[in-house]
Amino acid sequence: MGVVHRPDDILNRRRRVEIALRDLNPGIRETVLNIVDSWKGGESIEDLKRVVGEEKAFKIIKELNLPED
Repeated sequence: MGVVHRPDDILNRRRRVEIALRDLNPGIRETVLNIVDSWKGGESIEDLKRVVGEEKAFKIIKELNLPED
């Protein structure tokens, strides 16, 4: 059985993503959103580090509670 999401949950997640990415320019923000939407753990972490740098990548991962493995 799948997970049921309430509309408020989806809006809260979107708001958290926007807050985590607020200081990125629009082109990089779109790239980071694509990486986060197709999250695959270690491979995605490397892509994120390549785009925004190691420090900012781990800050985004922590703010969005993304799995690191």
